[in-house]
Amino acid sequence: MTVYTVFTGGTISCSRTGGALSPDAKNGYLLLDLAKQAGVEAAFITTQPYAILSENLTADRLRALRACLEKAIKSGYDRIIVTHGTDTLAYAAAYLDYVLGASAAAIVLVSANYPLSDSRSNGVQNFVDAARFLESSGEKGVFVAYRNTGDAFTAIHRGREVMPQAPCEDSLFSLFDSPFGCIRDGAFCRNADRRERDREDLSDCELNGRVIWLRAHVGMTCPDIPKNTKAVLLEGYHSGTLPTADPEFRAFCLSAAEMEVPIFLTGDRGGFDYESKALYRELGIRVLPPMSPTAAYVRVWLASNQQLMINN
Repeated sequence: MTVYTVFTGGTISCSRTGGALSPDAKNGYLLLDLAKQAGVEAAFITTQPYAILSENLTADRLRALRACLEKAIKSGYDRIIVTHGTDTLAYAAAYLDYVLGASAAAIVLVSANYPLSDSRSNGVQNFVDAARFLESSGEKGVFVAYRNTGDAFTAIHRGREVMPQAPCEDSLFSLFDSPFGCIRDGAFCRNADRRERDREDLSDCELNGRVIWLRAHVGMTCPDIPKNTKAVLLEGYHSGTLPTADPEFRAFCLSAAEMEVPIFLTGDRGGFDYESKALYRELGIRVLPPMSPTAAYVRVWLASNQQLMINN
């Protein structure tokens, strides 16, 4: 098996220098050596389009990563591992799933909760199990391999279903806590109880323009909407509600309507038909189907024009 391996930085690549953690190119090759010592029998072809702490991820770097992977796929590589930082892992996974998930390749993102030099790190385990997934599953698409602290198995998540990690936590979960499967006894085991969801192909789209993302909170302040804004994404409370009785929030929504900027809501899974939700249509709020908030943001950001967003 040949695995095309793309290093991008993140904690999995970090060494401590001068008291601070920073990406170290040597750790990529250390990771491969440790994987081979763990029994992974594969030929690794490596590249590094950039090396950053993932909190510094930008649209330009996502585009560069996409170009790197498209080149690899066109060259015939159909098993790919991308090492990435955890902070923005959900964003990169959703983006790659939307634009490359329909390709004839299997792409697995891996990260680490601690540097490889730390005995608590899950980085090697995640990488090893990503390779085992590529070898044993036959699946195509974009995935994330990640073992939470205390878990017996490494979970395999669909890229666009990865939920953002909670503050001060390093555990990773799928939407509705329903991963695609796991690695058990060295091979992929599919989650039989999981319902496969529609997987939209946005390979013709690219990150374009400005999206305002606001999370509902008590006393929220709504900003002015810049003229070059493409869309607004609202993340509701846990029951999918928004402060529709608040004058400032209402004025914000009506201002967006006047500017012909569409407003989308993520976080509403249906039910809980409170009177506050009855005002969504009046305020021009379009409710997205259940999805990870990061996937919703990336999906709206990817839309190449307003018409695409309105029709979907």
